[in-house]
Amino acid sequence: MEGLCKVVNQSEIAAKDWSLSPGRYVGVSTIAENDFDYEARLKEIHIELESLNEEAASFAKIISENFNELAI
Repeated sequence: MEGLCKVVNQSEIAAKDWSLSPGRYVGVSTIAENDFDYEARLKEIHIELESLNEEAASFAKIISENFNELAI
């Protein structure tokens, strides 16, 4: 399957100037998903990110309050 892994021998590595970058050896699919709604998915990700940021701010406040209670 393209893009996952590939076993190569030393001569193939030497031919690629001893580079061990995976991208030089494995293929990548060039088929785009035409029926995928990128705009809708991006909106979903943005909404999830906003929620996670709010949660992170809440946790940061709790941590700050707990730290202040330690009176260090």
